[in-house]
Amino acid sequence: MTNATDSTYSSIRRAIMAGRYPPGTQLKEEHLAEVMGVSRTPVRAALQRLVSDQLLRSAANRGVFVAEWTARDIQDVFELRLLLEPHAAGLAALRATERQIEELRAHTDRMEFFTRPSFQDNLSEIQQANHVFHNLILEASASPRLKNIASPLTDMPMIIGTFYFYSEADMQNSIQHHRHLITALEARDRPFAEEMMSVHLRVTHDIFRRNRRDSENQSLD
Repeated sequence: MTNATDSTYSSIRRAIMAGRYPPGTQLKEEHLAEVMGVSRTPVRAALQRLVSDQLLRSAANRGVFVAEWTARDIQDVFELRLLLEPHAAGLAALRATERQIEELRAHTDRMEFFTRPSFQDNLSEIQQANHVFHNLILEASASPRLKNIASPLTDMPMIIGTFYFYSEADMQNSIQHHRHLITALEARDRPFAEEMMSVHLRVTHDIFRRNRRDSENQSLD
């Protein structure tokens, strides 16, 4: 994508995730282009990508609308993750293979690599590495039932995009959480692994919730 499309996509996505556009709101190319000071071409490309991300839905002959992600939906997802993923991390401390632990380290290193010079320039790569990391934890738990229940929660588009709210310090803290979790797995320390994953998810939820609250009365217009 061009820089204009990248910037437009990031701005609109952040606004949707922050709750500035309530579920069901129609987003119009012409209005967004005027407000953001760009042509309709990058807006159109950004909206198409957001439809692919499932943050927007397209209605034939009617345009695009914000998908039905309510604050309660997001709360439910985080609470379910807090129940399931620390348990998965604890099992992984007992069951993860050395190869799986090395893969977790490689994806954490990849996340850190893409924070330079600024993580905001490489959000898609960082998100992908983080997504793989969390799914590897589920895989390393060696519990197919647990993985089948928890995987859809980590795959939800509203959850994958949480890094759009992060500061540089938040990003570095998140990477450090990953490294502490890897240390717990190497030590085969189940309580440590469970606690580390719980802390990691709680911090993420707090950042997400704080940004939605701060943006409650804001909009791009």
